[in-house]
Amino acid sequence: MPRIAGVSLIGVVAAAIAMFFIGFLWYGLLFQAPWMEANGLFWADEAKTQLQWLTSDGIQVQEAAADPMIMLAGFVLSLVLAFGLGWHMKQKGITQMGTAALFGLWLGLLIGVPLAAYDTVYGPWHSIAGLLVDGSHTVVGFVAACCVLSLFD
Repeated sequence: MPRIAGVSLIGVVAAAIAMFFIGFLWYGLLFQAPWMEANGLFWADEAKTQLQWLTSDGIQVQEAAADPMIMLAGFVLSLVLAFGLGWHMKQKGITQMGTAALFGLWLGLLIGVPLAAYDTVYGPWHSIAGLLVDGSHTVVGFVAACCVLSLFD
């Protein structure tokens, strides 16, 4: 298997896919409405084809179709996170799934959630609901990625 810094690239891709899929579940299906409300986004029409949000210039409206470049950028973020998690697991010698899950949990809680909290603290909405959605997504994504990575050592 190809490796960089001892980390399986196939494992990184698989972990990134798992994280990306969890993002789809979190933001697309399970918690779409509370996340949108927390971030000041609202459907502009009944058919849910246009989004609207408030800016300093007034209400902005945009087609709701997913931008492929934004989705690609999101997947690249998942790849970078998966590689970072894999590298840290390698440094700690973590190969067992249970240990990997616990490692992902702690990294998610101690690093991921505080990073997500910056938007809550400094953003205009100060939304605890948004932090709960983003933070839980981060924790679940880190746990899943670490579990997947443990399969490729």
